[in-house]
Amino acid sequence: MMDMIREDVGLIDMTTVGLDIGSHKAKISFASKEPIVLCGVEFVKEMCDKLGLETHAYKECGDRLEAGELILEAYGRADAAHKAWKVSQNILEFLSGIATKTHTMITLAREVNPKIELLTTRKIFPRTKELALKAVYAGGGAHHRLGLYDSVLVFKQHRVFFESDAAFEAQFAKMKQKYLEKKIVVEVDSYEEARYFATLGTEILQCEKMDFATLKRCVRLKKEFPNLLLSATGGIGEQNIVAYAQTGVDFIVTSSPYHAKPADIKVIISRED
Repeated sequence: MMDMIREDVGLIDMTTVGLDIGSHKAKISFASKEPIVLCGVEFVKEMCDKLGLETHAYKECGDRLEAGELILEAYGRADAAHKAWKVSQNILEFLSGIATKTHTMITLAREVNPKIELLTTRKIFPRTKELALKAVYAGGGAHHRLGLYDSVLVFKQHRVFFESDAAFEAQFAKMKQKYLEKKIVVEVDSYEEARYFATLGTEILQCEKMDFATLKRCVRLKKEFPNLLLSATGGIGEQNIVAYAQTGVDFIVTSSPYHAKPADIKVIISRED
């Protein structure tokens, strides 16, 4: 967190130093200006604490707030309050935006499919994964995969290295044996591919940018392969998530929450001495 402060402040806060107000006692407060699912308050508290401010958090990550609700207050030197100001506001606004959009999408989907899950991808701006993941979970979602190291997901880009279907099928079987505790996921874009991989023992079919008719047809494979799970992915957002949920897929894979509009957080700094 302090790296974020150093990135913003650099070597000096020229305005606060130039006005010679740094030693004054101050209070900084954060409140929501609109209904949100809150995320990031623990990071803000950590930063304020490390800057020497006395903090009091009124809300927790994952809380659903109405407009005007107080989130956190911190007391101490004015220069510390100004250092905390914009970085803290950015964290609350961006993370709460992601959390709120995640909550909105999964709520819409569960109105037609109560057991559906919403999982987010690793398609995110580098070095922001930890923060974004926190926000997704605060909104009621979960992660699809954190990286190459935590799951097995076969794409066409992997299959091009095999000279024949037989060679691929042989290695696929070996991989399933090697990773006994993992569910094997394969991305497919047609019913024919879906059926082919289901017969190979694939546990999860990731259906990429399928039309609804094809997707529903793929879902019907579950009757023949009872342990099969299916996800829908590609271009899914608030505007169409209900239609995808109605197909009967088990979960939605999306990066849409990462592009949420930031929440609107009000910050007030006042003099206390």
